[in-house]
Amino acid sequence: NYLLAALIATFTDRAMVLLEPPPALNVFKSNSQFGCPPEAWETRVVRSGAPPKRVGWDFDFPRGLSRLIKHPAWLSRGCSVPCSDIGYERWDEMRLANNITRASVPREIRCRNPPPSRPRKRRGGNRRNDDKDGGAVPEEEDEGDKYTNVIVMGGQQIRDYFWAHYKPQMLDRSQPPSLSSAADWALRLGAQKHESRIFAALTDNYQIWDYSSALLVRSGILRFQPWIARDVEERIRVDTSDLPLDVSYDAMHVRRGDKLESDARTFVRRYWDDSGMYDEETGGMPRNYIPFAHYLAQFDDGAACGEDEDEAPPRLVYVATDDPGEVRREIAEDLPEDMEGNPVLVAANGCRIKFRFVFGRPPSEGDEEASSSIMAYHIDGDVSKGDCEDRYARNIAGIADLMILAKANIFVGEFNSNWGRLVRAFRLRVNDSTKVMNGARPVLTKGEMRIAWGHKHQGPPGW
Repeated sequence: NYLLAALIATFTDRAMVLLEPPPALNVFKSNSQFGCPPEAWETRVVRSGAPPKRVGWDFDFPRGLSRLIKHPAWLSRGCSVPCSDIGYERWDEMRLANNITRASVPREIRCRNPPPSRPRKRRGGNRRNDDKDGGAVPEEEDEGDKYTNVIVMGGQQIRDYFWAHYKPQMLDRSQPPSLSSAADWALRLGAQKHESRIFAALTDNYQIWDYSSALLVRSGILRFQPWIARDVEERIRVDTSDLPLDVSYDAMHVRRGDKLESDARTFVRRYWDDSGMYDEETGGMPRNYIPFAHYLAQFDDGAACGEDEDEAPPRLVYVATDDPGEVRREIAEDLPEDMEGNPVLVAANGCRIKFRFVFGRPPSEGDEEASSSIMAYHIDGDVSKGDCEDRYARNIAGIADLMILAKANIFVGEFNSNWGRLVRAFRLRVNDSTKVMNGARPVLTKGEMRIAWGHKHQGPPGW
């Protein structure tokens, strides 16, 4: 949703500001769904020579999404939340009033920014059309007041209005005004002048989304807070003791968990049906997921077997998954081994591909039972899902995986997963060749990604 909101803000030439709930209204005791680093606590030295003691939350520490990322100044334009006399709950009411079932175009409200030296005057009937526009337009404007036009949206509103209202405009290249609008949009995304002209000339929807993704990533849309960067770096340092990052390695992401009961269900059934092992009457199939061996098969490029096949070193692959116990069992039971104990995939042409797999540590090493649970690998979920340190550990583990996957030589995954789509976005690069201006392709360079199953094309960034 954050990436979609950034697309909308840059397309409409607006500043994008974040409104986080105040502590009294935050459902998370730590004031963020991303958990709590040590800095989130207020501490006090109660005894000389003793370590500081936690005495409560530091309410000045960033909350919500701001605890994870540094919202870039080029996107906020240095603006803070406008109209400071409007409280969070009132903003939330205006968000809910932006309902696509009631209005096909998102509503824009106009609110007052009283000078800091003079409090806002409250009069009887100072709001009009309350049900229509959220009640933020004053009937009488005071001289010296400044006003801000605001579109208030949350996650659901962003997705609804993006798809129904903004997306068709973003893809439009039919008339000179739409071409000019596309070029200006690209500049606001951080494009160079020649890149903006290339972007405006694109007519393939997938290329438009990929190009906008590459520009967003290059502009630093996702920059982590210092404590996140610090702890991710440490996590990677420890996790990669068996995965030297100064050598070529491949990576794969195997997402299961709750996806097996929702988005992935149709694809899983189709896989077993194509394999002749799906029972139409009972709905039965050997497993309720797509096997790990199918992911590995994406490394089979049909190349001829080398004469020194047995002497070739194993292929180094980092495996990121929310189901490590089952994946390890599949490797042990489904894959043969060579004389040195390396798992082997027998390719379609009979060639043998050797592997050495590296798994990351569980997010919560101290809790063996929790670490064996699939949901222990996800940040989302119920507010009671672990304490804030556990939530923070899952957060750090997930981002560390993201960084490792993004830097791999070949990445195997799928677009059914948010993580798979985000990894691909991080691997996109704008092609700086001047020949692209004259129609040369590709317009983007990207780290190789092989789709294990599902949709073959990625949609808009954040979708």
